[in-house]
Amino acid sequence: MNVRMGLLMLALGVTVWLSLTAPDEAPGEVAQAVVRPASRGGVVGKPALTAGGDALLPALSPRPAPYKSLDAALAAELAEKEPPIFHAQTWNPPPPKVVAKVEPPKAPPWPYAYLGKQSAQGEWWVYLTLGEDTRVVKKDQVLDGKYRIDRIEPPWMSVTFLPLNEVQTVNIGAFK
Repeated sequence: MNVRMGLLMLALGVTVWLSLTAPDEAPGEVAQAVVRPASRGGVVGKPALTAGGDALLPALSPRPAPYKSLDAALAAELAEKEPPIFHAQTWNPPPPKVVAKVEPPKAPPWPYAYLGKQSAQGEWWVYLTLGEDTRVVKKDQVLDGKYRIDRIEPPWMSVTFLPLNEVQTVNIGAFK
């Protein structure tokens, strides 16, 4: 053991001895607050006493808020006018804007099945079927009020879907 350790042990022993041998305070005694007015020129005045001998204590008054921004009414007013100073921040890039692409309407697929074709007197006739219904069509004829036959030139037939005025091409096979 060195000298430093010995001094620390001595200090500990003195502290324990003083705490055990110190006189106990009476349980009924209460310390009273002493009011001292602000000193002028370094001289401390005596506290003012009332007729009963009690010291006069100044009345407590509420302090104003240290900053105007802490006033609830002003904070609400500022929140309506300007965004908050400390808003949420992120390093992530903003999400991409979703733009709904509206595609123009398209004609439905050609509903008729090709059965065959015939050339008579320089004009082509095409045989089509829809379910059990068989039809024979030629150029400039309208089918069901929806399709107009524009051109028949094997191996293709041009058809216009009338509600959208969209042209479709149907394969009718090569000329034999």
